[in-house]
Amino acid sequence: MAWLFERMIETAAWVAFVLGLVFLADAVVLLVQWARLWGDEADASLLAEAGTAASSFVAAALAVGVLACIDRYVFDAPSPDAPAK
Repeated sequence: MAWLFERMIETAAWVAFVLGLVFLADAVVLLVQWARLWGDEADASLLAEAGTAASSFVAAALAVGVLACIDRYVFDAPSPDAPAK
């Protein structure tokens, strides 16, 4: 059962990583579109959507960090009775 839980944590970390890349690309595309229209008819909704995508990227990055910590300190921690290297 621990093996399955560890695989689920690792899968969730990969999903969060891929979603983070998608959100980052979305934020960059929206920001470039807003900057291109800045002089003419800059739409504030593009900037707001870019901010939302950027905050989603930050949330995904935090999720990857939390899941990596769970994986490291729960599953990869040495047992107390193991000899030190």
